[in-house]
Amino acid sequence: MTSLQVGTAGNLQPVPYSGQIVFTKSGTMSVQAMNPDANAADTPYTRNGYEAFYGTFTVNKAARKFVVTVESALARDLIGQSLTRVFRVSGDTLVLTPPDPAEGWRATYHRV
Repeated sequence: MTSLQVGTAGNLQPVPYSGQIVFTKSGTMSVQAMNPDANAADTPYTRNGYEAFYGTFTVNKAARKFVVTVESALARDLIGQSLTRVFRVSGDTLVLTPPDPAEGWRATYHRV
């Protein structure tokens, strides 16, 4: 992860997260990310400043979206949910956003 921004649409602010996202050819993905502030408020995706989930995914290239069905997660309320993500790829850079801009986040990753 090269950056995470959160806030309202048009006013995203950087958050000092670090992490990674892994997609496999067999159709699974996993995400891990951490806020260095262990006292950061929990979100629907995090506990104690940490986010981790895993599941299967399907891609709709034409719509530039993918859906991950969460099989395991640190935030157990995510298990069984289908999370849609909008993606943009440019070279080795992947940018993910929610389909609803009101969720207010953007994550950027660099392929290694």
